[in-house]
Amino acid sequence: MLHRGGFVPVVLFRERFHRLPSAMTELVEQRQMVTRAFDMLQAEGFDVSCDPDLLDPSLPSPGDHGLSLGDRIGHLTQSIRSAAHTSEAVAALSELTAPGDGVLQRVVESLNTTADWWEGLGEPADPHYANRLRYITKKLDSYALEIRSMRGELADRHTGHPDRVRARVDRVAPEEPAAPRVAAALAVSPTARRTTPAALPSASAVRPSPPPARPSSAPGR
Repeated sequence: MLHRGGFVPVVLFRERFHRLPSAMTELVEQRQMVTRAFDMLQAEGFDVSCDPDLLDPSLPSPGDHGLSLGDRIGHLTQSIRSAAHTSEAVAALSELTAPGDGVLQRVVESLNTTADWWEGLGEPADPHYANRLRYITKKLDSYALEIRSMRGELADRHTGHPDRVRARVDRVAPEEPAAPRVAAALAVSPTARRTTPAALPSASAVRPSPPPARPSSAPGR
């Protein structure tokens, strides 16, 4: 983060730190740079302490700049890591290797432009650094072409990755049936099943029938 803020990293035998550019001698400019770095670190959740005399309270608070360019490209790493098929990995890799507007092509263009700009700064050593940067960029460009060719080889494979496919299947596989002994232990005992008592007979079914009428011995009856 301090790197993006313009600070220069220093690596010593027992310590590492960042410093202001050596040619930045104006106090106002130094305070502005320190203040921006202070705000950036606080915005990212770091607990930062600083001498108030090193800060410029007149600077507006930085807005939310969202993800950095590196973080936006970083999603390709996760896409490739989770790819189950070569086509998925190739889709992410193509963003890096695409001719014309691919990430690697844009990096090469930016470095060459930096070399041209650096060469015109006017110091005796500037052409040396510019030429060195061009040399490194040329190497990077050749590697980018080789990676692009390898991307084509990967696209021709057009197959699933055995480890990733297996892992994906395991995540969605149905639950295996229990072993016979486990199933028997979990089964409900026939004697423990809830039984419904037999329905009681209806009132008409239990009502006694009247006794048969006896013939009367009385005359006229």
